[in-house]
Amino acid sequence: MIIRHLYTELSGYVNIKVEGFFVERFINMCLAQDIFLWNIKYENNVLVKLKISVADFKKIKKIAKKTKSKVKIETKVGLPFFLYHYRKRKIFLILACIVFLLIFILTRFVWNIEITGTKNISVEELRAVLKEEGIKEGILKNSIETEEVINTIRLKREDIAWIGIKIKGTNVIVEVVEAKEKPEVIDETKICNIVAKKSATISKIIVQNGTARVSVGDAVNAGDLLVEGVMEGQYTGSRQVNAEATIYGKISYEKSKKESLIQEIEKSTGKEEKKIEINLNNFKIILPKGVSKFENYDTIKTNKKLKLFSNFYLPISFTEIKFVEKQKEYKTYTEEELILKLKKELEDELKKEYSLSEENIEELLETDVQNGSVEVKVTYIVQEEIGTKENL
Repeated sequence: MIIRHLYTELSGYVNIKVEGFFVERFINMCLAQDIFLWNIKYENNVLVKLKISVADFKKIKKIAKKTKSKVKIETKVGLPFFLYHYRKRKIFLILACIVFLLIFILTRFVWNIEITGTKNISVEELRAVLKEEGIKEGILKNSIETEEVINTIRLKREDIAWIGIKIKGTNVIVEVVEAKEKPEVIDETKICNIVAKKSATISKIIVQNGTARVSVGDAVNAGDLLVEGVMEGQYTGSRQVNAEATIYGKISYEKSKKESLIQEIEKSTGKEEKKIEINLNNFKIILPKGVSKFENYDTIKTNKKLKLFSNFYLPISFTEIKFVEKQKEYKTYTEEELILKLKKELEDELKKEYSLSEENIEELLETDVQNGSVEVKVTYIVQEEIGTKENL
């Protein structure tokens, strides 16, 4: 159906109106003679609208006469009519042909690389890896050996569990599954101790196998011995074992921040300037030229690549550069407002930096107000399992 539609667009078709008392017979006679009609719409019992190719339109004259039907062309569609309409505009046609030829040539190359699935690996780092293997913007699509690149990257990168590369249009789509960090393999048949993996204060200890060398309330540092792989028996004496235990410790995470009650802030005036940067592969044009007339401003850039369809990118992109004027003002906080502001900022930073959830967190807040400034210190005390096995 798609091929037939494309053919009719290239060869041309007409939208016609058939009027008469025997329009049904007219349609049946057309179908009997293998004349293709489509988009048939009855306006009423004596009027029907439909589409027919230019070649078939020439065949319906006798049928219209036999069925006493009047046929009227409403619109003409397709390449032949377009060319006829612009037959006197040769320069336009030549330029149009050049544009079509240029677009056809450009579609043989890669003009965009789309990377998905990355979390710990930066997109820019992965782009550099792909570039080393020959996948970059401007390369011929036919020169890319996807399977070879996939195998090479998987051998080189232990942090990539799986990678898939697809070429769609002028777009290379790279899908990545990052490898999870492999835990240290402990041979359960060998003798081992349990040591602290973080500095903490012991809050709970349950020993299944081995001898505890710390007690609840003890402060330990990372690497300290918690449970030794040794058992003392009344009759068997001392023997070495594989230590087994569950040990929890309270760990402190803290941050502090100090700010003045009177602060200089920047606020938008509402005034903006806009420029357009046209990027033709590596060539850039900025319109209008010149620097911003604002003394103090923020710059916001929005980039958009030109594409014909969903995956047919072209080596042309447009960047909107927006200059937003800022002016300096002074804001006076109350002590309570500034304490709440700093407390919220510190809490967010702690949770993000140490990947902490709201559960099992004991929070301590310290504040100090003097000489027009407020200092806030937030301490999170979190209970975590701190033991890890260490082979002897």
